[in-house]
Amino acid sequence: MNKYFLYAASALALASCSSDDFLGENSGNGQNALSAINFGGDAGKITRATSNTGNAAQMLDGQFRIYGVKKMGDTQLVSVFNEYSVWYVENKNTTTSNTDGWEYVGANGATNLGTGNITLTKDQTIKFWDYSAPEYYFIAGSPITCFSHTLTPGNKINSATIKGLAGHINANEAGQAITTNPVYIADPKVVKKADYQKPVQFSFKRQQAMVRVGLYETIPGYSITEINFYEAGGSKAKDGNNIILTSGKKDYFVGGNNISGTITYDWTNETPSYTYEYSETDLIKSQNWYAGKFEPHNALATVSTAAVAALYGKDNDMSTNGYFTVIPTPSATTAAPILIKCDYTLTSDDRSGETIKVTGATAAIPAAFSKWEANTRYTYLFKISQNTNGYTGNDPSKAGLYPITFDAVVKASTDAMQGTVTTVSTPSITTYQDGSVTDNGIEYKSGKAIKVTVTDANGKVQTLAAGGTAVGSVAVYKFTDAINEAEIQVKGTTGATAVTGEVTDNMFTFTPETEGYYAIQYLTTAATTEPEAPAAYAYKVVYVKAATK
Repeated sequence: MNKYFLYAASALALASCSSDDFLGENSGNGQNALSAINFGGDAGKITRATSNTGNAAQMLDGQFRIYGVKKMGDTQLVSVFNEYSVWYVENKNTTTSNTDGWEYVGANGATNLGTGNITLTKDQTIKFWDYSAPEYYFIAGSPITCFSHTLTPGNKINSATIKGLAGHINANEAGQAITTNPVYIADPKVVKKADYQKPVQFSFKRQQAMVRVGLYETIPGYSITEINFYEAGGSKAKDGNNIILTSGKKDYFVGGNNISGTITYDWTNETPSYTYEYSETDLIKSQNWYAGKFEPHNALATVSTAAVAALYGKDNDMSTNGYFTVIPTPSATTAAPILIKCDYTLTSDDRSGETIKVTGATAAIPAAFSKWEANTRYTYLFKISQNTNGYTGNDPSKAGLYPITFDAVVKASTDAMQGTVTTVSTPSITTYQDGSVTDNGIEYKSGKAIKVTVTDANGKVQTLAAGGTAVGSVAVYKFTDAINEAEIQVKGTTGATAVTGEVTDNMFTFTPETEGYYAIQYLTTAATTEPEAPAAYAYKVVYVKAATK
């Protein structure tokens, strides 16, 4: 049930073009002509949903604000661009300060400038590269009304403020849709003397993320006619049909309207960077995040390509393709898994009126994919199948959904058969043990080897390694108490006992010595340091009975 897909969007980059003129005593090509500072304006394709789409100029609404200083000597910084507006014009290469459509020279009071129709509140003059300065520092943001900076003593560019951010967090079934106009911040830019002849190239990133959560079912012979979700810490499902994502961490999700924040720049590394922190004013924090609402008593979608409303539900804050605009997870917050837990009712498709209630079906999004980054789009798609980890009736120990079967096979020897059990997640983890087939299904016993293989979505067998930190590493942990795959994503393996095993021909083999719950852990995504992200694992839990003497 914990199958999900993750899609991430790429960053918007403004490409550069060249100029052959230089300024200063050490001209790069020996010419003495003045070389104006210019800004580039082309962009590659981008795959994220915003209220402005198209090329770079359209996504930035034809405008951005810049600040720039030049370095003189070892420490002195001189202001060059102090709160300059830059606007896009359709006619390129029309002025010395405009080589690729982006203009910044104009008089105080000028109006309707460029495609963004901006107005200047002060004179903006042409600027030329100074070859006596070894380097320049630039920051930029868009739209100009949402990005500002005040030069600190010594003209250092340490921080900037942004405003106008908004992000969905609570269900919005009847209210006005929140306004989520895009806000973009450029990576801080250092331009060294060798590049003075080129337009300044920025890389803008939207300071919001996009998230959608969908559900569909593939249980043969039944339809899901009612579904309810749990809030964090809830002992029973909440009334209503909104998808609810929960976190084990308090205040993990943030959202609200017209949120402001502080951008802090770090110029100490070879590639400068920035971090952000939101103002507490008007900021909503919660352990729960609400996605679309499903119509009550309507069957869930049965395929992952169903119409948006059937797959993702409905909400006034949702876009036509199912996405919500959200505020990224704060950088100071350590990533934590996200859970989705629900009760649902199965109704037989044969019109007999038979119903089965499933309680506490749970899936988890690993921590590696649960921290919402700026300028990134996420799709979490859960499939409810007959391999659910919820339970029917009143006994939670009877977890799972077991089909009723009839058998007319005469078996001479059960020991001659092998049983395999495969997870329905991607990648798929298959386990089997000699002699595991019984009259009551598949049972694993202690003291006998269990063999493990892993396949990808296309059925290709994966290369395995016993332990380690590389993708493909496999480990096994024994739990005394009952546990399922989703719970391990949240609780981890702390307190469990590691079980040794070995790999032969892409097959991992381990021998359970005692009764208990054994979790096979497969490393799907290795941890990274830049950007910092935890490792992601897929799990499969098998219950092993004590061997009878």
